[in-house]
Amino acid sequence: MTDTKIKTQATVAEGRITVQDALMFLGREYGPAQWRPRYDPIAELVYTVLSQHTSDVNSQRAFGNLLATFGTLEKVGEAPIEEIEEAVRMGGLARVKAPRIKEILLLILKERGSLDLSFLKDMPLDEAKAWLKRLPGIGPKSAAVILCFSLGMPAMPVDTHIYRVAKRLGFIGPKISAAEAHDILEAMVQPEDVFAFHIYLITHGRRVCKAIRPLCHRCVLAWGCPSRDLYMKARAPREK
Repeated sequence: MTDTKIKTQATVAEGRITVQDALMFLGREYGPAQWRPRYDPIAELVYTVLSQHTSDVNSQRAFGNLLATFGTLEKVGEAPIEEIEEAVRMGGLARVKAPRIKEILLLILKERGSLDLSFLKDMPLDEAKAWLKRLPGIGPKSAAVILCFSLGMPAMPVDTHIYRVAKRLGFIGPKISAAEAHDILEAMVQPEDVFAFHIYLITHGRRVCKAIRPLCHRCVLAWGCPSRDLYMKARAPREK
């Protein structure tokens, strides 16, 4: 009997899938999750603001156009809000995001003297999060994204996919808010596994554990998922 089958039977007997189960089975399904910096921290911060309430495609286009228009983020901070708004219009909510980006850049420049945020990596995780959350429009998710994706710190960003999958797997309770879920899920995972856990859950939420009709028959975690029976029963009448 393979180790996967042994693990499956043991966990099912216990009646609850664990975080380590999720890491193991999703890792086998989706392959290694290797961290590499997406942007430097200040660029990641601005990109994260642009990504709020819009698609990845639109936020990438808006960020690219912002840099193409002004050259540097220092120049963005000096620019009139109307010009910033025009540069990021394709990303949506430009009237909200343009003044927010300018305010953030000016606040950091005033406090730090530059836009270099690499000092955050030397701070305890909770302090780095708190520093970022003082900035306009930066909540738990945005702070975690910046720290995780630009600096490789073990912060756990929780988007709608991760929030949904975590609730269905029973990692967080039904009354836990998305804001609360960041710290809860982060504490459940070893620091060195936080990035992989984030990647695996978001990938699984997009491909299999979908919002409307999750594909439980294709799910490698279905054997131990406490929500499986509910969704399988809902699906059964539609299938022949």
